[in-house]
Amino acid sequence: MKSQNKIILGVGSLSLAIAQSLAAAPADADPLAAAAASGGTSESSNSGGSSGVEFGGFIRSETAINTNKANVHNQLGNSFNGVPIARPVILPPPSGTGVPDVATRIGGKDDASLNMQMFRAQFDAKMHFNDALTGVVKMRILYDPGWYDEYSPAAFGSHAVGKVYQDPNYFKYYTEGLARPNPLEWAGSSYMVDLPAFFLEYNNGPLNVRLGNQQIAWGQSLFFRVLDVPDGLDLRRHSIFDYAPEEYSDKRVPALGLRANYQFNNGWLLDGYVQKFQPSVLGNPNTPYNIIFSQFTVHDMYANYNDKMDFGLRAKGEIGAFGVQAIYAHRYNPDGVFRWTQSGVDRGIPAAGVPGSLLACTPFEADPTGVWSANEWFKGAAESRLNAIQALRAAANDFPCSQALTGGPLPQIGQGTASAILNTFFQVGGLNSGGLGFGGLRGHLAREYKQEDNFGGGITYTFSGAPGSITDQLILNWEVLYTPNRTFTAPDLNINFLKTNEWVSNISLEKYQRFFDNLPATYLVAEFMYKSKSDLFGRYTGSQDGGGYNGSEFTNASGHGGGFKAVAFAVQQPFPNLVWRFDLSVLYDLQGGVLVQPAVRWKPNTQWTAEIFYNYINAKIGGNPNKNMFGALEFANELSVRVGYQF
Repeated sequence: MKSQNKIILGVGSLSLAIAQSLAAAPADADPLAAAAASGGTSESSNSGGSSGVEFGGFIRSETAINTNKANVHNQLGNSFNGVPIARPVILPPPSGTGVPDVATRIGGKDDASLNMQMFRAQFDAKMHFNDALTGVVKMRILYDPGWYDEYSPAAFGSHAVGKVYQDPNYFKYYTEGLARPNPLEWAGSSYMVDLPAFFLEYNNGPLNVRLGNQQIAWGQSLFFRVLDVPDGLDLRRHSIFDYAPEEYSDKRVPALGLRANYQFNNGWLLDGYVQKFQPSVLGNPNTPYNIIFSQFTVHDMYANYNDKMDFGLRAKGEIGAFGVQAIYAHRYNPDGVFRWTQSGVDRGIPAAGVPGSLLACTPFEADPTGVWSANEWFKGAAESRLNAIQALRAAANDFPCSQALTGGPLPQIGQGTASAILNTFFQVGGLNSGGLGFGGLRGHLAREYKQEDNFGGGITYTFSGAPGSITDQLILNWEVLYTPNRTFTAPDLNINFLKTNEWVSNISLEKYQRFFDNLPATYLVAEFMYKSKSDLFGRYTGSQDGGGYNGSEFTNASGHGGGFKAVAFAVQQPFPNLVWRFDLSVLYDLQGGVLVQPAVRWKPNTQWTAEIFYNYINAKIGGNPNKNMFGALEFANELSVRVGYQF
């Protein structure tokens, strides 16, 4: 907290110093530069009169109605709840005999009628101190009334350690050792207030400088983030399933920092930043858009990185008929990487003679909200793109205390042996809850953040075909990013992670095309993305450490070669007077999964706006849903309605 407070105080002091020293600066620049995409724009703005203050904002209700099944990552969405599962087991040597039983995982079922109900308000202000200096403030206020079938730990008899694993918390970001990881955010179980924009902006001719809390958007790809590396994403609010035309405008995690860009006379732009490292924020366990199985406890180690800094530089201009850009960024990857870690929970299993001190230095905690059977383990690992057998071996072999329970390191084993060992562990873990037929064990993971260097570039070209033809003003955009020695979560969750080079590339075509004389032009975009080592969520796709792709409840994962390949297509058709607009967005993973989002937008006047859109997700087009990025995400098949009022 001390280092965080120093950063806040330092930025505040520097902001005041700039305001005082530049208050009389020459007035020859626009008060808001084109770099407004980094977080200073408002939804609407009204003049504040001679005071030099502009203000605006909006209020909005956001609803998502589930049309499929509950989130399988949560306790109430667990597909094994209430299902009897036979557990063949194996006792430790020398007996070698099994005592099989049948386990029926406790826990009710979420009726999954509602995925989200959130009320939002946003207030924007711009304070013009003079023609060169502007203060920008954006405040978001979010409230979730919790109108869901909420998880209750008492219903499971749970004593899981960690406040976030008790009653659901929709907004608070929990890390170990930090009360407020995002310094300009205040959150509780049902509310969040933050300042995604809180900075001073100085404009003087070709120079633009921003100091304070801000968001930075780089790159020109419309759906895929290739060069957009400065900021992580906040996935607490509707995760990645929001209104597609807005892309990531509401998702980028703001950071305290300094950004400056300079426009040269020849048209080239030099843009650089230095900012406090802020990680991506995931949905909490047992909340609607949680994507980490709630049978596992995550120890977020961001406190060890709270004083780290990211920096980057971008050059953008034209060479002949081509627009070009190049970037370099040194950053801590905000997505983080996960590994097994000691649970630290001193809760033994007396009936099995397992002392709490021994279990505390393994990655496991005895609790009925954990995993109950090998079937559940294999299915959950496959849906998380992990290798079930190798993850068992790493949990044993990376921890001496685990080997005290397994009788030594685990060699390479088959699925039958692995299942028997797992069932034995889960059966023993359930002895505290009620004896044979009960479970289970919670796994404990650490989330860390690793440094990396990003080298990227892009080329843009505008075709000049015959007027009205498909090639008339057709824009080609290509972006590529290279990251040497990038760190990934290993498919076996070993403590050393997985490191390899990665290429990311995206090529897109976009244009406005007039198809009908009585309608405005239609906006069209098509894209192809390739990632050599991971999918869109950063999950490793290869076969190293066993591979995590292509698994299931009954088969172990193997990974697949060829990396990640996906195509996207979008259409945007406004109607006369721009009152109505139709949108269609499609994302297809070439391994056999698709997200389709049709949407209709209604804006009868400048104040009111309504959007209705449907997310259709199908992960089974290619057979096994765990061979593409969409497996286990079908819970987000939903109808969303947003109604907002701007002021």
